[in-house]
Amino acid sequence: MSIPLDRLYHYIESIAQEIRGGRVIIYRFYPHGSKKIEDLTLLKPVNCQVDTIISPHMYCNDQEPLNFNLYQNVAVRPGPVYPINQVLLDNCPDLPNYNLRGGMVNIYNQAILLHSERRSTEVDRYRSTSFIPVYYWNHAVLSLDWFRYAEHVVQHKNVKKTFLIYNRAWSGTREYRLGFADQLIKLSMTQSCRMACSPIDSTVDKHYELHHFANPAWRPSNIIENYFPISTAESQYSADFDIEDYEATEIEVVLETLFDDHRLHLTEKILRPIALGQPFILAGTHGSLDYLRSYGFKTFSNCWDESYDLEENPVKRLDKITELMKRTACLDTVEHTRIMAQAQLIADYNKKHFFSPAFVDLVIEELKDNLRTALGELETTNTSQAWIDQNKKIYRNPELDPLLYNPPVNFERSWIDQADAIADQYYLRSLKHNS
Repeated sequence: MSIPLDRLYHYIESIAQEIRGGRVIIYRFYPHGSKKIEDLTLLKPVNCQVDTIISPHMYCNDQEPLNFNLYQNVAVRPGPVYPINQVLLDNCPDLPNYNLRGGMVNIYNQAILLHSERRSTEVDRYRSTSFIPVYYWNHAVLSLDWFRYAEHVVQHKNVKKTFLIYNRAWSGTREYRLGFADQLIKLSMTQSCRMACSPIDSTVDKHYELHHFANPAWRPSNIIENYFPISTAESQYSADFDIEDYEATEIEVVLETLFDDHRLHLTEKILRPIALGQPFILAGTHGSLDYLRSYGFKTFSNCWDESYDLEENPVKRLDKITELMKRTACLDTVEHTRIMAQAQLIADYNKKHFFSPAFVDLVIEELKDNLRTALGELETTNTSQAWIDQNKKIYRNPELDPLLYNPPVNFERSWIDQADAIADQYYLRSLKHNS
């Protein structure tokens, strides 16, 4: 994604370092939106390797849902590659793999994992290894930036369709979107929807007919591109808005990243209609509407049936959503006008709340409070035992003795790197002596 998100991570770094009163080393995925371990890189260069040893590390997996298995036993280890690190890795293959940390040598037993999901077994898995998870609503912070101009937009409605639906990527956790499109075709709802589809997902470069569905229920029985125009939008379009889409429709049906899942993970997709003052129906994991209400937003239970949000079975939940759409599209003119007027009052409230200082403070203070708790836990529970045990293994390897007792001054490197190498040697030698 081309959006310059590093400014967010610089801000988070400043909060963390103010709380700690010292250096905190930040890793984030760059390019933004990547899931590749080799793209998990330093936010800022680290000139002194000693900093990487004695400072806490924070790994930011806050844009995408967590995926613990994706980084199991990875060959690439994130972090700066110093000569001493390479020697350690080459000569001590049994160093522990800390998943996202990649066996990073550090005096802290644990690292901070910044994430954006609740009710998550993935979070539990990371906590059970060597991470202290820190939750915050990443996409709320991003959306306040991305949609800031929506506050000043004055819409001139010229409604042509009832529903606005962005249905683009369908790979991975989004495959339910194909089943959703199929349902609309079966219910003869296509004429009520302003929606395009993507028969070929650019992220996997594959037509959905060749896709292996994790949930076979989502495989469409219709050729969906025969019923909807083909989308040409790219993935980063979700960070923008097309005012003509909103002026031409009444209700946005939001297709979130997670649906066929247990976790709560809401993105900019739901905050876009909120910022635009548009009523919405939310296709997310069960309990997502309650998640929104916990941040002060109102939903539309006084306007239409929102019991779909309580349904834990994803297939039944999708059925309830499409049935709700069908009922809404079939309302007589008087009832439709009454309900939409009531829904618009709620949407206007949500837009005002989204752009209010109260919402900004709620999201930022939650981040600060959770970081403060995690950094406190990092310090109070730390024993450096993992660091000590790891280095005992290193000292038993005779091939490392030259590095421990002879400064590697023959490298063609800057004087800073040479000083770092000597400092590394000092730390290792002193620890060996004390052990």
